[in-house]
Amino acid sequence: MARIYIPVGSVTGTALAVAQAVSQQLETEGHQTRVDENAAVEQLQDWDVVLVCTSTTGRGDVPGNLLPFYQQLQQAEALTGKPFGVISLGDSSYDFTFCGAGERIEQQLLALQAVQLVPRVTIDATETATPDDDALFWLKEWSARLSG
Repeated sequence: MARIYIPVGSVTGTALAVAQAVSQQLETEGHQTRVDENAAVEQLQDWDVVLVCTSTTGRGDVPGNLLPFYQQLQQAEALTGKPFGVISLGDSSYDFTFCGAGERIEQQLLALQAVQLVPRVTIDATETATPDDDALFWLKEWSARLSG
């Protein structure tokens, strides 16, 4: 089973709740997880997989608590072959910045040659009152790719 590091970017607590639900499900599948609201790139070396869960703030920006992690990613050495996933929360009424934080992190991980198991999921606050359910639905495919 995999050791999965879960960096979280949350402003209102929704992304943290989603990350905790995802973590719990992964642990029931036998994986080891760590949800980290103060993520650091140096932690990636200790984990097999990274699964970022982030909301979006401002104009498509990374939340303040995850910003240092994102900035560290921009200076990081290659993560060649490291499996990853991104759960991105946002509000589609902000057309051009919808889930922008997740997109930025996804692009940076791809630039570092990490391997995306499935496309990132975007969870729209205007369409769902249960973002954790949406994330868990996506997680089924992500987890299957991780295990397969």
